[in-house]
Amino acid sequence: MIQRIQSIYLLLTTALMAVFLFLPIAQFDTTDGIYSFTAQGISTVEAMTTPVQDSAAAVIQTSVFTPTWGVFVLGTVIAVLSFITIFLYKNRPTQARICMINAFFLVTFYIVIFLSGYTFREDLSASNISWTAYIVMPFVALILDILAYKAINKDERLVRSLDRIR
Repeated sequence: MIQRIQSIYLLLTTALMAVFLFLPIAQFDTTDGIYSFTAQGISTVEAMTTPVQDSAAAVIQTSVFTPTWGVFVLGTVIAVLSFITIFLYKNRPTQARICMINAFFLVTFYIVIFLSGYTFREDLSASNISWTAYIVMPFVALILDILAYKAINKDERLVRSLDRIR
């Protein structure tokens, strides 16, 4: 049962959330400079030019001044829960229930990200907030989690129909 399609969906959800924890979520433009918002925290971003590559800018992150533990912990819980759910294939009802709990956590994760982003925008007095394209990764993980839930229920219906035949 571990080779079923829901295992692939859950593994992709785990990978997306694990990668998302280390990517920038948004950038804030302030009068002091540019700040980067990641799951670990908010840090200042400095652009340095390298003379070797025709003045191409290299971005260096410096000192994290505000940790965002809520975002990081919730993202980690989602990734770990998705990974653990893969191995609950012998108990499909529990596996389906945990998928729905994980979907709830993913929706909550989005709410926490946006509330944190707009709160930090106010705190930093930022003129602009630029969300990165990586912000769609939890949404894709949510879709994959829902697809896993549907596949688990499909398997459960199949097993129950075969039990009726006996």
